[in-house]
Amino acid sequence: MKKIILFGDSIFNGYHAGHDTNVITAGVQKELGANVQIINLSLSGATTAEGKKRLNLIPQDADIVVLEYGTNDMSSDWGINSADYAKNLDYMVENIGAAKMIIAGPSYEDPNNKDIMQYYNLEDMKVYNQIAADCARKYNIPFINLIANFCPLENLSSYYQEDGQHLTTIGNQILINLVVTTIKEKLAQI
Repeated sequence: MKKIILFGDSIFNGYHAGHDTNVITAGVQKELGANVQIINLSLSGATTAEGKKRLNLIPQDADIVVLEYGTNDMSSDWGINSADYAKNLDYMVENIGAAKMIIAGPSYEDPNNKDIMQYYNLEDMKVYNQIAADCARKYNIPFINLIANFCPLENLSSYYQEDGQHLTTIGNQILINLVVTTIKEKLAQI
């Protein structure tokens, strides 16, 4: 049985109505079936700085680690600067091991939501997403580009909860599909 770790923030925690849910974990598990074990070690509100401190939670025998950080990192209010984000991603890749990793870039924030956009801007989203993509490319790691997949959606706000950051049921299904597709491609290589 392959052991797959989801390691990120509230996006991977399926955060809904003020609480973490198992919607992402259960959705990925359902799609991949009984031959894999999905373990979600995500921490809502975390940046890569917290992720670095929690690497010891990842089991040594993990087959795949899907790293999903950057959304909180790029916040102007509680985030970290882009140089530290890049360093922290490198640190986590070097400690987890590139061969077993998938990197998901930061989440796209709903640009129609004034409440969330007071903490985010489209330029920073591009910068942080590019840092994650460059890190993945440097280490030859599959990359899930969440921004590229959400940005062009019609009726964009319908994929987000009222907070403009966390996903609705249909938004979470897109996330699950992207993660599952990339995991299946990675499993075919190991």
